[in-house]
Amino acid sequence: MVAPRQPSVGLLLPPVLISFVAFVLVMIALLAGTGPQQESLEPYHIIAVNLSNFGQDLIASSTTSDPEPSETSGSSWLDELEDDARGLGQDITDGINNLTNGIADDITEELGISEWYSLHIMSICEGMFSPNASAPGAWYNMTNCTTSSPLRLNLSEILDHEIKAGPLDLNINQIPLPDSVQNAVDTVNDALRALLVLYALASGLSGLTFLVSLAVIVFFRKRVHMLIVWANIALSGLGALILLIGSAVVTYVNNKAVKEIDDAGKDVGISGIRGSKFIAISWISFGLMLFISLYWTLATLKYMQRWLIIEGNPRLRGEKILS
Repeated sequence: MVAPRQPSVGLLLPPVLISFVAFVLVMIALLAGTGPQQESLEPYHIIAVNLSNFGQDLIASSTTSDPEPSETSGSSWLDELEDDARGLGQDITDGINNLTNGIADDITEELGISEWYSLHIMSICEGMFSPNASAPGAWYNMTNCTTSSPLRLNLSEILDHEIKAGPLDLNINQIPLPDSVQNAVDTVNDALRALLVLYALASGLSGLTFLVSLAVIVFFRKRVHMLIVWANIALSGLGALILLIGSAVVTYVNNKAVKEIDDAGKDVGISGIRGSKFIAISWISFGLMLFISLYWTLATLKYMQRWLIIEGNPRLRGEKILS
């Protein structure tokens, strides 16, 4: 009688580690915008709407152009004077640009609205860009998150409420918000409930995959049975399928909504911000769960002659078998 060869911990450890990483990533996607880590996880939104340039047409502005130099006879002192004039004109232009950027940051504050609004699976958040909207590498400074049900981002309603509560005597009718902008946001709103179900299922399946993979090492390493193997394959495979659907839906609605927001809002200073980090961790989670499913499938095909023991048949117990 030939004793079966036990699988090494090194062979069983990858599914444990990979499923744990997948579980963490799915939980980030699901819970971003909630809990004590709201601000640090804000970049993992599904989509955000940038209103930092919204309402600029309410402030009168003037423009200054560089002086048009006239042709000269080419004498050196006139050339130097011309260069000085051009340099002065550029300095004036730079100063005006800096002033304009500063004014743009102040407009939303004067209107009493936030510079950005974001949609997560379980919450709607808003805030300002720090240090300001035009600074390179500006980050999200969150001021508020809500988890009202049903969860929908209604820009017209939010802006009307916040503008009325602001320091200026205005309402949303004086700052028209194109209906097509809200229609684009509704593309994501309509997908939120389905995404909540998908990512809740994915988090549960990735968590179960981690626990079952861990149990194989802790309790069943000496007797790896077919039921446990198939359970791992089923859990990880179903999790991968759900994450594939969720990732595809998020990618589609993201691209569609951002394009429509940009097209509809370009004349009023509204633009869409793609949820690139959310999309990235969603697809990475799918890839990890798919890897685990394939890992267990290939490991079973290659090693089941060595690993599997038919415990119900005393005559075959302890022998290498192929089932």
